[in-house]
Amino acid sequence: MTEPMPTAAREARRRAILDAAIQAFAENGFFASRTRDIAARAGVAEGTIYLYFTGKDDLLLTAFREKVQEFCDTVQSILAQELSFPKRLERFIELQFESIEAQPALATVLLLESRQSTKFYGGAVRDVLRLYATAIDELLASGAREGALRPGADLPLARRVLIGALEEVEVEWLLGDRTRRLVRLAPRLAETLYAGLKP
Repeated sequence: MTEPMPTAAREARRRAILDAAIQAFAENGFFASRTRDIAARAGVAEGTIYLYFTGKDDLLLTAFREKVQEFCDTVQSILAQELSFPKRLERFIELQFESIEAQPALATVLLLESRQSTKFYGGAVRDVLRLYATAIDELLASGAREGALRPGADLPLARRVLIGALEEVEVEWLLGDRTRRLVRLAPRLAETLYAGLKP
């Protein structure tokens, strides 16, 4: 009888498979990536992938879910800081851009390749996106409570504008010149967005 793999070793293997999938999706595209190629990158047998994930769509959704959770945790950490609302907004954008710069392969998968999976934008991913939207709503609501936003500002619309602006800037960077620092745009983007919300 074989002994069960220790939890740390299982998590390391799961992470290796997920990282291999992210690299494969980023380099070859979602459709062209095969589970046997992902297994080879991760140094495991192809069947091992199915001990941790149900297939390529599950790998993609897991990567997306974990990244969104990281962004949500970022918002909570910013809300806990003694910063003005404009600075909190700028810090949120800055941290998101830093994350994109640090993991361009993952960003490519989440922002570009994820759209190639028909299952990806089904019910499961909507719940994940709702978490992200709720976190941004909390960030904006903190500004409203402090009187940093004009009365009657349309916060749901502001959230959509913020998400759309972030995605546009990030995709342009991923498809263009990655040598210029994305994070340097954070103060200007925050200032532009806040200009439409301040009293």
